[in-house]
Amino acid sequence: MDKAELDQYIRRYTPGEEEYLAGCPQAELNEKVFEKFRVTDQGAYLFESVHFMAPGEKIVVSRQDRFSRVRPHKHDYIELCYVWSGICVQEIEGKKVTTLQGDVCIFDTQAVHSLEAGGENDIVVNILMKKEFFDAAFLSRMTRQGIVSEFLVEAVTKSRQSKHFLYFAAHKNPRIQDIMEHIMMEYYGGDLGMQEVLESYVIILFTELLRTWRDDSRQKDSVSQEVQILELLGYIEENYEHCTLPEMGKAFGMHGNYLTALLKEKTDRSFVEHVQEQKLKKARALLENTDIPMSELVPMCGYNNINFFYKKFKESEGCTPAKYRKDHRNKS
Repeated sequence: MDKAELDQYIRRYTPGEEEYLAGCPQAELNEKVFEKFRVTDQGAYLFESVHFMAPGEKIVVSRQDRFSRVRPHKHDYIELCYVWSGICVQEIEGKKVTTLQGDVCIFDTQAVHSLEAGGENDIVVNILMKKEFFDAAFLSRMTRQGIVSEFLVEAVTKSRQSKHFLYFAAHKNPRIQDIMEHIMMEYYGGDLGMQEVLESYVIILFTELLRTWRDDSRQKDSVSQEVQILELLGYIEENYEHCTLPEMGKAFGMHGNYLTALLKEKTDRSFVEHVQEQKLKKARALLENTDIPMSELVPMCGYNNINFFYKKFKESEGCTPAKYRKDHRNKS
Protein backbone atom coordinates (compact mmCIF):
# COMPACT_ATOMS: atom_id res chain seq x y z
CA MET A 1 0.00 0.00 0.00
CA ASP A 2 1.42 3.39 -1.03
CA LYS A 3 0.17 6.86 -0.02
CA ALA A 4 -2.28 7.12 -2.94
CA GLU A 5 -3.80 3.73 -2.11
CA LEU A 6 -3.96 4.66 1.58
CA ASP A 7 -5.75 7.92 0.79
CA GLN A 8 -8.24 6.08 -1.38
CA TYR A 9 -8.78 3.44 1.31
CA ILE A 10 -9.56 5.85 4.15
CA ARG A 11 -11.93 7.92 2.00
CA ARG A 12 -14.26 4.95 1.44
CA TYR A 13 -17.66 5.48 3.02
CA THR A 14 -18.32 3.77 6.33
CA PRO A 15 -21.71 2.12 6.96
CA GLY A 16 -22.77 5.15 9.01
CA GLU A 17 -21.79 7.56 6.24
CA GLU A 18 -23.65 5.47 3.65
CA GLU A 19 -26.80 5.60 5.81
CA TYR A 20 -26.50 9.39 6.07
CA LEU A 21 -25.99 9.79 2.31
CA ALA A 22 -28.98 7.51 1.74
CA GLY A 23 -31.16 9.98 3.68
CA CYS A 24 -31.15 8.66 7.24
CA PRO A 25 -31.73 11.62 9.61
CA GLN A 26 -28.65 12.67 11.60
CA ALA A 27 -30.55 12.47 14.89
CA GLU A 28 -31.45 8.85 14.21
CA LEU A 29 -27.85 8.01 13.31
CA ASN A 30 -26.63 9.62 16.52
CA GLU A 31 -29.05 7.58 18.60
CA LYS A 32 -27.75 4.38 17.01
CA VAL A 33 -24.13 5.32 17.67
CA PHE A 34 -24.50 6.61 21.22
CA GLU A 35 -27.04 4.17 22.68
CA LYS A 36 -24.25 1.77 23.74
CA PHE A 37 -22.34 4.41 25.75
CA ARG A 38 -23.21 5.48 29.27
CA VAL A 39 -23.39 9.10 30.38
CA THR A 40 -21.00 10.34 33.10
CA ASP A 41 -21.74 12.73 35.97
CA GLN A 42 -20.41 15.55 33.76
CA GLY A 43 -23.19 14.92 31.26
CA ALA A 44 -20.73 13.60 28.67
CA TYR A 45 -20.71 10.15 27.13
CA LEU A 46 -17.91 7.78 28.12
CA PHE A 47 -16.23 6.01 25.21
CA GLU A 48 -14.79 2.78 26.61
CA SER A 49 -11.97 0.88 24.95
CA VAL A 50 -13.94 -2.39 25.05
CA HIS A 51 -16.12 -1.00 22.21
CA PHE A 52 -13.15 -0.14 19.98
CA MET A 53 -10.31 -2.54 20.85
CA ALA A 54 -10.01 -6.30 20.70
CA PRO A 55 -8.55 -8.16 23.71
CA GLY A 56 -4.77 -7.69 23.79
CA GLU A 57 -4.79 -4.64 21.55
CA LYS A 58 -3.10 -1.54 22.95
CA ILE A 59 -3.19 0.66 19.84
CA VAL A 60 -6.00 1.04 17.31
CA VAL A 61 -6.27 3.34 14.29
CA SER A 62 -9.80 4.56 13.55
CA ARG A 63 -11.11 6.95 10.90
CA GLN A 64 -13.76 9.37 12.18
CA ASP A 65 -17.15 9.29 10.43
CA ARG A 66 -17.92 12.42 8.42
CA PHE A 67 -21.24 14.25 7.96
CA SER A 68 -22.51 13.86 11.55
CA ARG A 69 -21.74 15.66 14.80
CA VAL A 70 -20.08 13.76 17.65
CA ARG A 71 -21.68 14.57 21.00
CA PRO A 72 -19.63 15.67 24.05
CA HIS A 73 -17.68 12.71 25.32
CA LYS A 74 -14.48 11.55 26.97
CA HIS A 75 -12.57 8.26 26.87
CA ASP A 76 -11.04 5.68 29.19
CA TYR A 77 -8.04 5.63 26.83
CA ILE A 78 -5.62 8.21 25.40
CA GLU A 79 -6.66 9.54 21.99
CA LEU A 80 -4.52 11.22 19.36
CA CYS A 81 -6.55 13.06 16.73
CA TYR A 82 -4.82 13.73 13.39
CA VAL A 83 -6.32 15.74 10.53
CA TRP A 84 -5.47 13.83 7.35
CA SER A 85 -7.17 16.36 5.08
CA GLY A 86 -9.46 19.37 5.37
CA ILE A 87 -10.18 20.67 8.88
CA CYS A 88 -11.62 19.46 12.16
CA VAL A 89 -13.74 21.78 14.30
CA GLN A 90 -14.06 20.69 17.92
CA GLU A 91 -15.27 22.08 21.21
CA ILE A 92 -12.72 21.05 23.83
CA GLU A 93 -13.51 21.77 27.46
CA GLY A 94 -15.84 24.58 26.41
CA LYS A 95 -13.45 26.14 23.89
CA LYS A 96 -13.83 26.01 20.10
CA VAL A 97 -10.66 24.67 18.48
CA THR A 98 -10.10 24.40 14.71
CA THR A 99 -7.33 22.04 13.67
CA LEU A 100 -5.91 22.14 10.17
CA GLN A 101 -4.63 19.42 7.88
CA GLY A 102 -1.54 17.92 9.53
CA ASP A 103 -2.37 19.16 13.03
CA VAL A 104 -2.61 16.93 16.09
CA CYS A 105 -4.61 17.01 19.33
CA ILE A 106 -3.98 14.60 22.20
CA PHE A 107 -6.66 13.96 24.82
CA ASP A 108 -6.26 12.40 28.23
CA THR A 109 -9.03 10.47 29.97
CA GLN A 110 -10.56 13.62 31.50
CA ALA A 111 -10.90 15.73 28.33
CA VAL A 112 -14.54 16.37 27.38
CA HIS A 113 -14.85 17.29 23.71
CA SER A 114 -17.27 17.17 20.78
CA LEU A 115 -16.82 17.38 17.00
CA GLU A 116 -18.81 19.29 14.41
CA ALA A 117 -19.96 17.44 11.32
CA GLY A 118 -17.19 17.15 8.73
CA GLY A 119 -17.49 17.58 4.99
CA GLU A 120 -16.48 15.17 2.23
CA ASN A 121 -12.81 16.22 2.37
CA ASP A 122 -12.57 16.46 6.17
CA ILE A 123 -10.73 13.25 7.03
CA VAL A 124 -9.83 12.79 10.70
CA VAL A 125 -7.81 9.79 11.87
CA ASN A 126 -7.71 8.81 15.55
CA ILE A 127 -5.08 6.72 17.27
CA LEU A 128 -6.56 5.09 20.37
CA MET A 129 -4.03 4.01 22.99
CA LYS A 130 -4.77 2.13 26.19
CA LYS A 131 -3.23 3.58 29.31
CA GLU A 132 -1.40 0.29 29.76
CA PHE A 133 0.61 1.07 26.63
CA PHE A 134 2.01 4.21 28.22
CA ASP A 135 2.84 2.37 31.42
CA ALA A 136 4.61 -0.53 29.74
CA ALA A 137 6.30 0.90 26.68
CA PHE A 138 5.98 4.62 26.22
CA LEU A 139 7.10 5.85 29.62
CA SER A 140 10.03 3.49 29.92
CA ARG A 141 11.45 4.65 26.59
CA MET A 142 10.51 8.33 26.42
CA THR A 143 11.83 9.27 29.87
CA ARG A 144 15.33 8.25 28.87
CA GLN A 145 15.49 11.21 26.53
CA GLY A 146 15.63 13.77 29.36
CA ILE A 147 13.54 16.01 31.52
CA VAL A 148 11.78 17.76 28.66
CA SER A 149 10.40 14.41 27.52
CA GLU A 150 9.42 13.57 31.09
CA PHE A 151 7.37 16.73 31.31
CA LEU A 152 5.54 15.97 28.06
CA VAL A 153 4.87 12.41 29.21
CA GLU A 154 3.36 13.74 32.44
CA ALA A 155 1.26 16.26 30.51
CA VAL A 156 -0.14 13.47 28.34
CA THR A 157 -0.75 10.82 30.98
CA LYS A 158 -1.48 12.46 34.34
CA SER A 159 -4.84 13.79 35.42
CA ARG A 160 -4.45 17.56 35.55
CA GLN A 161 -6.61 20.19 37.22
CA SER A 162 -7.23 22.37 34.17
CA LYS A 163 -6.10 21.54 30.65
CA HIS A 164 -6.59 17.89 29.67
CA PHE A 165 -5.43 18.09 26.07
CA LEU A 166 -2.39 19.11 24.05
CA TYR A 167 -2.57 20.84 20.67
CA PHE A 168 0.29 20.65 18.18
CA ALA A 169 0.32 22.92 15.12
CA ALA A 170 2.13 20.15 13.27
CA HIS A 171 1.05 21.02 9.72
CA LYS A 172 4.42 22.73 9.12
CA ASN A 173 6.34 19.56 9.95
CA PRO A 174 6.30 17.07 7.02
CA ARG A 175 7.88 14.40 9.22
CA ILE A 176 4.66 14.12 11.24
CA GLN A 177 2.71 13.35 8.06
CA ASP A 178 5.30 10.78 7.02
CA ILE A 179 5.16 9.00 10.40
CA MET A 180 1.35 9.00 10.38
CA GLU A 181 1.34 7.46 6.91
CA HIS A 182 3.60 4.65 8.13
CA ILE A 183 1.41 4.07 11.20
CA MET A 184 -1.75 3.86 9.10
CA MET A 185 -0.23 1.62 6.43
CA GLU A 186 1.15 -0.68 9.11
CA TYR A 187 -2.22 -0.89 10.86
CA TYR A 188 -4.32 -1.42 7.76
CA GLY A 189 -1.72 -3.84 6.36
CA GLY A 190 -2.22 -6.13 9.38
CA ASP A 191 1.09 -7.94 8.89
CA LEU A 192 2.99 -10.09 11.39
CA GLY A 193 4.14 -8.15 14.47
CA MET A 194 1.88 -5.19 13.70
CA GLN A 195 1.28 -4.15 17.33
CA GLU A 196 5.01 -4.16 18.12
CA VAL A 197 5.79 -2.06 15.03
CA LEU A 198 2.96 0.36 15.90
CA GLU A 199 4.38 0.85 19.40
CA SER A 200 7.74 1.83 17.92
CA TYR A 201 6.16 4.23 15.44
CA VAL A 202 4.13 5.88 18.20
CA ILE A 203 7.33 6.46 20.19
CA ILE A 204 8.82 8.16 17.12
CA LEU A 205 5.62 10.16 16.58
CA PHE A 206 5.57 11.53 20.13
CA THR A 207 9.25 12.40 19.94
CA GLU A 208 8.68 14.34 16.72
CA LEU A 209 5.67 16.08 18.27
CA LEU A 210 7.87 17.09 21.18
CA ARG A 211 10.34 18.66 18.75
CA THR A 212 7.49 20.43 16.97
CA TRP A 213 6.22 21.79 20.28
CA ARG A 214 9.65 23.06 21.21
CA ASP A 215 10.41 24.62 17.83
CA ASP A 216 7.01 26.09 16.93
CA SER A 217 7.47 29.84 16.99
CA ARG A 218 3.72 30.40 17.17
CA GLN A 219 3.57 28.41 20.39
CA LYS A 220 6.52 30.34 21.80
CA ASP A 221 4.96 33.68 20.96
CA SER A 222 1.82 32.83 22.91
CA VAL A 223 2.14 33.60 26.59
CA SER A 224 1.88 29.96 27.60
CA GLN A 225 3.38 28.88 30.90
CA GLU A 226 3.58 25.30 29.66
CA VAL A 227 5.75 26.32 26.72
CA GLN A 228 7.80 28.50 29.06
CA ILE A 229 8.36 25.51 31.35
CA LEU A 230 9.45 23.40 28.39
CA GLU A 231 12.00 26.07 27.48
CA LEU A 232 13.29 26.17 31.06
CA LEU A 233 13.62 22.41 31.20
CA GLY A 234 15.29 22.37 27.80
CA TYR A 235 17.87 24.86 29.04
CA ILE A 236 18.67 22.66 32.06
CA GLU A 237 18.88 19.58 29.85
CA GLU A 238 21.44 21.24 27.60
CA ASN A 239 23.45 23.02 30.31
CA TYR A 240 23.09 20.87 33.44
CA GLU A 241 26.81 20.14 33.81
CA HIS A 242 27.74 23.74 34.61
CA CYS A 243 24.62 25.93 34.76
CA THR A 244 23.76 27.92 37.88
CA LEU A 245 20.48 29.45 38.99
CA PRO A 246 21.69 33.08 38.54
CA GLU A 247 22.97 32.28 35.02
CA MET A 248 19.70 30.65 34.05
CA GLY A 249 17.70 33.50 35.56
CA LYS A 250 19.72 35.96 33.49
CA ALA A 251 19.18 33.91 30.33
CA PHE A 252 15.38 34.06 30.79
CA GLY A 253 15.13 37.50 32.39
CA MET A 254 13.82 36.09 35.67
CA HIS A 255 14.92 36.37 39.27
CA GLY A 256 16.39 33.06 40.42
CA ASN A 257 13.93 32.67 43.29
CA TYR A 258 10.94 33.14 40.97
CA LEU A 259 12.44 30.73 38.44
CA THR A 260 12.95 27.87 40.88
CA ALA A 261 9.52 28.52 42.47
CA LEU A 262 7.92 28.27 39.02
CA LEU A 263 9.70 24.98 38.34
CA LYS A 264 8.61 23.63 41.70
CA GLU A 265 5.00 24.64 41.12
CA LYS A 266 4.75 23.15 37.64
CA THR A 267 6.99 20.08 37.90
CA ASP A 268 7.24 19.34 41.66
CA ARG A 269 11.02 19.76 41.43
CA SER A 270 13.25 22.75 42.13
CA PHE A 271 16.06 23.94 39.88
CA VAL A 272 18.63 22.07 41.98
CA GLU A 273 16.58 18.86 41.92
CA HIS A 274 16.28 19.00 38.12
CA VAL A 275 20.02 19.56 37.73
CA GLN A 276 20.84 16.69 40.11
CA GLU A 277 18.49 14.32 38.32
CA GLN A 278 20.00 15.12 34.95
CA LYS A 279 23.52 14.58 36.29
CA LEU A 280 22.51 11.28 37.82
CA LYS A 281 20.93 10.17 34.56
CA LYS A 282 24.21 10.66 32.79
CA ALA A 283 26.02 8.83 35.59
CA ARG A 284 23.66 5.86 35.31
CA ALA A 285 24.12 5.72 31.54
CA LEU A 286 27.93 5.79 31.85
CA LEU A 287 27.94 3.16 34.59
CA GLU A 288 25.69 0.86 32.58
CA ASN A 289 27.57 1.17 29.29
CA THR A 290 31.24 1.98 29.99
CA ASP A 291 34.18 1.01 32.20
CA ILE A 292 35.35 4.59 32.67
CA PRO A 293 37.10 4.96 36.07
CA MET A 294 35.18 6.88 38.74
CA SER A 295 37.84 9.58 38.83
CA GLU A 296 37.01 10.41 35.18
CA LEU A 297 33.29 9.62 35.27
CA VAL A 298 32.40 12.00 38.11
CA PRO A 299 33.63 15.21 36.38
CA MET A 300 31.96 14.09 33.15
CA CYS A 301 28.61 14.22 34.98
CA GLY A 302 29.19 17.76 36.22
CA TYR A 303 30.37 16.95 39.77
CA ASN A 304 33.46 18.53 41.30
CA ASN A 305 33.33 16.61 44.56
CA ILE A 306 33.44 12.80 44.37
CA ASN A 307 32.12 12.37 47.93
CA PHE A 308 29.10 14.54 47.15
CA PHE A 309 28.49 12.47 44.01
CA TYR A 310 28.61 9.22 46.03
CA LYS A 311 26.15 10.66 48.55
CA LYS A 312 23.65 11.81 45.93
CA PHE A 313 23.95 8.59 43.93
CA LYS A 314 23.30 6.41 46.97
CA GLU A 315 20.30 8.56 47.94
CA SER A 316 18.89 8.06 44.46
CA GLU A 317 19.71 4.40 43.78
CA GLY A 318 20.13 2.90 47.25
CA CYS A 319 23.57 1.53 46.44
CA THR A 320 27.09 2.68 45.57
CA PRO A 321 28.03 3.49 41.96
CA ALA A 322 30.35 0.47 41.91
CA LYS A 323 27.56 -1.94 42.90
CA TYR A 324 25.19 -0.28 40.42
CA ARG A 325 27.73 -0.79 37.64
CA LYS A 326 28.32 -4.42 38.61
CA ASP A 327 24.63 -5.26 38.73
CA HIS A 328 23.74 -3.54 35.48
CA ARG A 329 26.81 -4.59 33.51
CA ASN A 330 26.11 -8.21 34.45
CA LYS A 331 22.63 -7.91 32.98
CA SER A 332 23.82 -6.63 29.62
